[in-house]
Amino acid sequence: MLNHTAWRLAVILSAAALVVAGCGDGADSTSSHTTDNGAAAPRSEGSAAPDDDMQAWLDELNQGESILSLSGAVSSTGEYTTADDPRYGGVSVDVFRPGSGGGSARAGSNADGPYALTIYTDALHEDEPDNLVRAWISLVLPEGAQAGERYAIASFSTADEHQVQAHVRGDGHAWTFARQVEGELHLLELGDSVTAAWRFDAADGNREEAAQVAVEGAVNDLAFTAQPEARYELTVNGETDTHLRRISINATNNGVVMGLGQRIAIMLPTDITSGEYTLANRSSDDALRVLLPRYDTESVDGTLTLTQRDGVFDADIRFAASGEDSVSLNGRLEELTLNEK
Repeated sequence: MLNHTAWRLAVILSAAALVVAGCGDGADSTSSHTTDNGAAAPRSEGSAAPDDDMQAWLDELNQGESILSLSGAVSSTGEYTTADDPRYGGVSVDVFRPGSGGGSARAGSNADGPYALTIYTDALHEDEPDNLVRAWISLVLPEGAQAGERYAIASFSTADEHQVQAHVRGDGHAWTFARQVEGELHLLELGDSVTAAWRFDAADGNREEAAQVAVEGAVNDLAFTAQPEARYELTVNGETDTHLRRISINATNNGVVMGLGQRIAIMLPTDITSGEYTLANRSSDDALRVLLPRYDTESVDGTLTLTQRDGVFDADIRFAASGEDSVSLNGRLEELTLNEK
């Protein structure tokens, strides 16, 4: 049973944080997050109505707050919260966003999901009782998940398309409980925010004697955080494909590198502002450099038009590159988090 005072983890998030949307072809399409995509809902395990314990957890939580308890081989301490402790900042707070992909994890988009929850606390492993580490659970919803339903929880590697993927991890690869995962998640709200309660067990291996951890928790009205997304049409040597990609944004000594996928990247100055910029194959005072390491090209000609809203940038992009390969791209970039300190 949860000790509600010891394990309360309060985090108030802004929905305008890091991110981008590619949920449509125009800027207005990302003004509000929606999960109503017309897709068939996945098979659920029944009503989302939580039991008395789960409802008690939810009743204790204010908007944006979560509660998380780990017990067994790993125990949550409740001594710190990611909201209050100065060790934790940036993405080290509870977050509701599209699935990030990688390995068996589901990758999602802002408009259509699948969506993921990451909830943090501090914990101690029984083998290292003096090593307090940041711990978190990841919960990835099935595609088309709907509020008012209950879903079975399984591991990332074994979950079917109708189940929630889950694991428990300690910071710095301290430990991972990602096997023999079994439990349930009650999804009460899903849209511009998420409200849910869950309980599941997980092990650090497949053997019968593997170390086990029991997880209980809930989150109330946690705001959606969009991801930077690119939706574009790419033509390479006469063949055209349409892509929806998560954008990577990485600071370097020389500025910012914005990756669009397909090994396509653009170098930006750290102090970039709204406006129209020329794109070329080399950086200059008059042009931003386009990097195309996957292709054999000699020249690039195009434009990037940036507009700013609510602390993020959107952009229209087009360019054509010529050489041994002919490459052209035309698309929309949204929810770009640039100029961050």
